[in-house]
Amino acid sequence: MDARGRHIILKRLELGKAAAWVMILGLLGAYGWVQLVKRSEMREMADRQAIKTRTSPAPRGLVYDRNGNKLVDNRRALHLVIQAEELPKDPSQIEALAMALQREPADLKRRIQASRQAGGNRMVILQDNLDESGLAQAELLRARFPFLSIEAAPRRVYLGQDLAGHLLGYVGEVDENLMKKVPGKFQLGEIIGKTGLEASHNETLKGVDGERRTVVDHLGREVALRDMVESVPGKSVYLTVDAGLQRVLQEAFGKENGAGVVIDLRDGGILAMYSSPSYDPNIFLNRLTQDQVKEFWQNPVRPMLNRAIQGLYPPGSTFKLLTALAALDKGIVTPSTRFSCSGHKNFYGRDFRCDGVHGSLDLVQAIAVSCDIYFYELGQRLDIDEIHAAAVKYGLADRTGIDLPHESASRVPSREWARKARPKDPKWYAGETISVSIGQGANGVTPLSLARFYAALATRGKLLTPHLLYGMRDEATGKLVTLPPPAVQDSGMDPKHWEVLDQGLSEVVRSGTAKGIALPNLAIAGKTGTSQVTAFVDRSHYAGLAKKLRDNGLFAGYAPHDKPEIAFAVVVENAGFGASSAAPVAKKLCEYWFLQRPVKPLPPPAVKPFSTFQSETEGEMP
Repeated sequence: MDARGRHIILKRLELGKAAAWVMILGLLGAYGWVQLVKRSEMREMADRQAIKTRTSPAPRGLVYDRNGNKLVDNRRALHLVIQAEELPKDPSQIEALAMALQREPADLKRRIQASRQAGGNRMVILQDNLDESGLAQAELLRARFPFLSIEAAPRRVYLGQDLAGHLLGYVGEVDENLMKKVPGKFQLGEIIGKTGLEASHNETLKGVDGERRTVVDHLGREVALRDMVESVPGKSVYLTVDAGLQRVLQEAFGKENGAGVVIDLRDGGILAMYSSPSYDPNIFLNRLTQDQVKEFWQNPVRPMLNRAIQGLYPPGSTFKLLTALAALDKGIVTPSTRFSCSGHKNFYGRDFRCDGVHGSLDLVQAIAVSCDIYFYELGQRLDIDEIHAAAVKYGLADRTGIDLPHESASRVPSREWARKARPKDPKWYAGETISVSIGQGANGVTPLSLARFYAALATRGKLLTPHLLYGMRDEATGKLVTLPPPAVQDSGMDPKHWEVLDQGLSEVVRSGTAKGIALPNLAIAGKTGTSQVTAFVDRSHYAGLAKKLRDNGLFAGYAPHDKPEIAFAVVVENAGFGASSAAPVAKKLCEYWFLQRPVKPLPPPAVKPFSTFQSETEGEMP
């Protein structure tokens, strides 16, 4: 081979070597890029394919009454679900699944799409709380739709059924509507309190979800547990409620509609609160049928209304104590001021009647026999704004501030209220004040607000804030940690005014309109009330009215009279006179609490209890 040939071969070899080195360096560069720069990203991709992360829902805290009786528990339940990483994309597949589940395809498509957009690791629950037949059906569905799985999760159980449905409330899943309404606060599919205590104390009761990461094979089957973060259960809470007293209140109502409240005068804790008709919160843990939707949400009886804090009722004669306070505070009358009752009297050109002919009586006697004419006289001498101001002062207007959602504000009218409520006829007429003075007219108070007002009468003017949360259990030590109750306000009630009202309320039960509920070993102080639902001509006309048009019966008071421990208010809808309908309910409450209840001291309040019968010379109540 000549020199020229060798030169060409050598040159080609050099070029081959250069090309080989370029290839080697390129491969090394690519390998280094993958190993050093893209390593974490590639690992994440591999992990996503081989490792599945799933949320472990945390159990919610348990709920106990003040004596440690369990009201709300959790139990393990099995659900048919779609895991977040398995959400189907094929519309025909989703439609087929919806048909198999007997659900609307559009609804299921919307839910799956919302879950995909929300991200995270939360599963989509299709069927919850599976029983044996449900599990068998779920396995058949899994054979058709491999992306389905069966998962265990804690499920709420309300042990008292309808004992305290409105008070406790119920839980449910966060849906798309709530996500839009409160953006950034919840996760789609998260279980939260929807109503009642479950909602108002949701942050306390809910725990911290855990995570479970598992290794899966090429078919997506779990083959090993990689790691796990345990969920943290929510805090268990103790309520001020006494389950025994709650049961007595429930049974006392029977099939009658209405509401009752009992308040602990030491700290404002709610000992019992019942709204009738009640409901079983367990029902709302499942998907409601159309019949159930009609029964609970479209029923004219409104069983979902918590009448204790949302029902607005004319207070009837229970309001007369507020009218008396307003008149005494303004100096319009004194305890010895007397008016004469002949059974009726004309005010502003209209004849106003009384249920009896009482003759000449003073304030104590007027309270005892519930003389309308006496309080009409006070109403004639008072301005409506003065009555409203007294209602604000003594806690009978606005909301009480209880730790439950959706409390309605009690209404005692004023001129400002008239201007806002009826702009076409904003003027306030003096004749309207006459009706308001005996608890009729535009008055509307909740049973809780009425109970709080009578608690103020029992404690010589102390305004308590009703509350349900008594304490929380430290899950690490199991110790009950009590919480300080809301601060007590002083309304500045004149002690002399308190004395005459207290005497009048005692006489109501001793010799007046509620003497039928007097107990030999327990002195009760209270006031009957009857509020009209519709107008009627006379007693014979009233007797022919349908039940839904008959008067509401009320009774409010406190006991024992000499050293009050509890205050209460009872409203029985369309049951007639308060003396024969509501007062017997209050009697049963007092009999149980003071005479029948097993001898067991109340758990001490979180702060030193104030004396409800302390004399003015002993100093201020703490």
